[in-house]
Amino acid sequence: MQDDLLQAAVPDTVAIGEDGRVLIIDQAGTRRRLAAARLRRACRCAGCRAAGLLGTPIEPDAAVRIAKAAPIGGYALNLAFTDGHARGVFPFVYLASLAAEAVA
Repeated sequence: MQDDLLQAAVPDTVAIGEDGRVLIIDQAGTRRRLAAARLRRACRCAGCRAAGLLGTPIEPDAAVRIAKAAPIGGYALNLAFTDGHARGVFPFVYLASLAAEAVA
């Protein structure tokens, strides 16, 4: 069942667009765009999660950009941002849920 969920979330293509302002995800004929600042805020690395639990969630500068998107296996991306943060692992299932929230 989890394999089916993962397969459904794996995008056809992923690109960094608008000079790093957005991550563009194409899947099954649907294009979704996630803003860099939204992704930076949504990071689930240990440091970012701890900041949230301590009541000081990360609030990135509006000018933050995606500097790099590197695949991790066949299930996720590691995103590096222009503020120097490069520790977040963004599973495709998580990116799909963030994209769905952005549409709703």
